[in-house]
Amino acid sequence: MDSANKQSAVIAEVTMGTTPATPAFKVLRDIRVSGAPDRPAQRSPERSANRQAANMVSGLATFPKQIELPFVRDAAIDILLTSVMGADWSTNVLKVGSTKMPFTLEERYEGGATDPYRRLAGCLCNSLAINFPMAGAGVPGTMSFGIMAMAETAATSAIASSTYSTPTPYYDPVSLIDVTFTDLFSISSPKVVGFQMAFNNNLRNKHAHGSASPFDLGFGQFDVTGQVQLYFGQSSDYSTFMTRQTGLTLDLTIGSVTNYKDKIQLGTVDVWNPNVDDPGASGEHVVTLNFMGRYDTSDASAVVWTRNVA
Repeated sequence: MDSANKQSAVIAEVTMGTTPATPAFKVLRDIRVSGAPDRPAQRSPERSANRQAANMVSGLATFPKQIELPFVRDAAIDILLTSVMGADWSTNVLKVGSTKMPFTLEERYEGGATDPYRRLAGCLCNSLAINFPMAGAGVPGTMSFGIMAMAETAATSAIASSTYSTPTPYYDPVSLIDVTFTDLFSISSPKVVGFQMAFNNNLRNKHAHGSASPFDLGFGQFDVTGQVQLYFGQSSDYSTFMTRQTGLTLDLTIGSVTNYKDKIQLGTVDVWNPNVDDPGASGEHVVTLNFMGRYDTSDASAVVWTRNVA
């Protein structure tokens, strides 16, 4: 089956682990969906007079996936972001919470007369990695969502009465040229050449007797960390952060289309461990800074994500 014809889609769940009866799927603009369920089995430890295996024992199943997409703004991404942040949108603003926002992931393969379907129910986003590489213009930023699920099923037809919405809006992905830093740790006129940010929920599978599949997924600590690379233009770009700095601000806007941009704000940031590279005789010196977002009392959140920004 040709991978070019594959389609992936998501739908928010009302009850975790249960796909809506008439799902209005949102089609993903994914690059790839990787990862595989782990349904372990091993040889029974019992001895046999002929030394050969007679029986096996099944273990606990887990269902990890990775959804990789270019950085875009659409309705499917909104579902994934609520799951990462553990909260629903308040109009256009999303903050970190501790509410599970589950969804179903469906993968359809082009099989001619009969299309195989794989469906993961009870999905939560364990992580999100955002990357705008140093290559810059012409290379789109990426979003990579790490997924954990409660169960997988297979089918040879779509769910009855299901619909599939074309991504809306359907604007071009954005690259580093479409990223504007309103405040980058109070650095004066930074020339950013690379940016990475990671969200992590530290989810865990919950298993109990009677089933190989998890009956639930549990939240761990929420982390938001990252790195930024900028041209080494002045001594303070490096020296300021030789001592870990606290209480700084990260405020950036991503997008090129008015009213369809994303703003990410971290109101209380620690920045530390700077480094300056040496490209040799031909090249530019680049400073790399590490950062971590703390809970900000004024926002009641470590991260504030605002969509549809002008």
